Amino acid sequence: MKISIVVYKQPDRSKSVQLSRALHGYTDSSNYGKYSYEREGLLEKITYLKLMNGVFILKERDSDRLIKLLEKYQAEYYAGPVTKTSGKGEVLLKDEE
Repeated sequence: MKISIVVYKQPDRSKSVQLSRALHGYTDSSNYGKYSYEREGLLEKITYLKLMNGVFILKERDSDRLIKLLEKYQAEYYAGPVTKTSGKGEVLLKDEE
């Protein structure tokens, strides 16, 4: 199983908030807070390792989903393969075995 690194930034503040909600999910409320709903984000559905803000290591097949989301919110990004990993990167690979 191959893994990829994705680095992104979104300089536009309003799109940054929308992207953050799409990635991490959020709590939606209606009727003046009487009802609340948990909205899932993309990162709740995939296995990933977050190195720092805007930098993720994830499985290559999941990186396509993340890239499509970044393109939807017009974020600047770099995505590429990871050829050599240390201890924490191996955790992503163990899920497949």
